[in-house]
Amino acid sequence: METLMIAEDLTALGQISLASSLGVIEAQSVRPAMLPTALLSTQSEGFGTPVSLSTEDWIEAALAQWLDMGEKFAGILVGYVGQPSLINKLSIIMDHLVLPITVIDPVMGDRGTLYPGLTKDSVMAMRQLCQKATIITPNWTELCLLTGNDPNLKYTPKLLNSMVERLRKDAISARVVITGIYNQDTVITAYQSNNGQFNFLKASLIAGHFFGTGDLFSAILTSQLVKNASFERAIQVAHKGLQVAITQTAPLKDQERRYGLRLSRLLSYLTSIDK
Repeated sequence: METLMIAEDLTALGQISLASSLGVIEAQSVRPAMLPTALLSTQSEGFGTPVSLSTEDWIEAALAQWLDMGEKFAGILVGYVGQPSLINKLSIIMDHLVLPITVIDPVMGDRGTLYPGLTKDSVMAMRQLCQKATIITPNWTELCLLTGNDPNLKYTPKLLNSMVERLRKDAISARVVITGIYNQDTVITAYQSNNGQFNFLKASLIAGHFFGTGDLFSAILTSQLVKNASFERAIQVAHKGLQVAITQTAPLKDQERRYGLRLSRLLSYLTSIDK
């Protein structure tokens, strides 16, 4: 069994971020090595201001123990980090490990808005961290932030290509996967093929907001890659799995959705394709 290092926040209430990613990683027969970038009482949207506990010192000590043990890692997934100082620390860790699969989900905002508590310095630090990635998985808002654009810009194919060109000018050479592109009654996932051109996966837009979709998508994608699935296969599984979770969650009211996606059908789907 391969070991995947995952660095993102641990939200204590509900199934968001690391709490949800853990299940989907294990369902794909991958061993998680968790580096919680912060311990939060709740997610940052829908519950007021969460109680937060820094884990910077713990991360350094835990990683040092793993390396002393001789633990080997097949890849790393970085999600929500928050503080620029910890983003910079993760950059040093990634330079030291030099892992073949380095997926960064630059979790900074959604629906045209920066997440609470994040600043321009956070965006700048995340832009620099993305220079270390082999794959980045921003949503449309985060792609706009990474490229210095207004996060409320509307999607067009021309704008997508110009923003990817901007990433290259900023020394971000990673393959790009963009989630959460809203176009009329459709939600689009755009991803680069081997020749650098974009392919598109589409799903029908379901009313309302679904929290934690990016976390799940990146966790499924990275786990598939760690298991040596092709990039195309990994994208297809992540896209399909996310639709399964969204469909199960869709009947819930907003007050319930804020706790995160329902995962039972997704876990069954991932377990079934692993047989």
